[in-house]
Amino acid sequence: MADSYFLPELLREILLKFPAKSLLRFTTVFESWHSVITSFPFISAHLAQTPHSDTFIVRRYVSTSNREHYSLFQDSKNQPFYLNFTSELNFPFNCQLGYFRIIGSCNGILCLADDLFGFVNGAVHWIAYDVVANGGGLRSLVMTFSIADEVFGEILLPDALVGVIPMNLSIMLFEESLVVVRYEREIDDASCEVWVMKQYGVFESWSRLYSINLVADMEKIVGFRNNGEVLFTTRSNDLISYDPNSGRNMGLCIQGSYRSFYVQNYMESLILLKGNNAVLSNVVD
Repeated sequence: MADSYFLPELLREILLKFPAKSLLRFTTVFESWHSVITSFPFISAHLAQTPHSDTFIVRRYVSTSNREHYSLFQDSKNQPFYLNFTSELNFPFNCQLGYFRIIGSCNGILCLADDLFGFVNGAVHWIAYDVVANGGGLRSLVMTFSIADEVFGEILLPDALVGVIPMNLSIMLFEESLVVVRYEREIDDASCEVWVMKQYGVFESWSRLYSINLVADMEKIVGFRNNGEVLFTTRSNDLISYDPNSGRNMGLCIQGSYRSFYVQNYMESLILLKGNNAVLSNVVD
């Protein structure tokens, strides 16, 4: 008996409509299905048509249990931000320092490290500085490393950020665009500015989104919600949602070490299904 009842072209189009978890189960049905689902062209095509998710993955560290928690949150524009406790993900690694730093996510893969990075446009990004010639002092900038080409590069910051020391800058994503956040802290006052590069690699596209006064123990931006609100950690180890238009903030009843929080859109994908780096390189290209 044949191992499939469909023509190859029809089978491929049918399988592309299923989510990643279902496809993983389907690889055991027929040998021909396994060959299709694990092929580089199919993985790339499936990733390209994966819709934007209203689900966030949130990492937090709870010191009382000495555990990292990776949980899924629903973030519909018309509903409250809430945690689905049945969707906590299994994390099989242990960090001697308590929790890993996260470079970012790309195509459904979380990249772990021990420094502060951002993952955008198939490249790792981080805040760096160099020395300006002829006694010009220090200049902050964004360094890049392309995963596909293994090539280093740099992105210049807008004039308002060039003279800011790297410790007061952080890098992240906003709607798939590169974002740099500038923090200013005084004895009795603190604020931050959010700058976005609307067109990747184009210096002139840098734009300041807004400036936020850090009140109510607000410490650091960790993400951006689908409804336009900003997710902050607090010195009280809470996660709160801040509306930059009204200035109101709302506690989300989610706690963890404030330095450990990481928030990003959740995506399921077939990348690295075979444990082969060539799959990832193919998609990044």
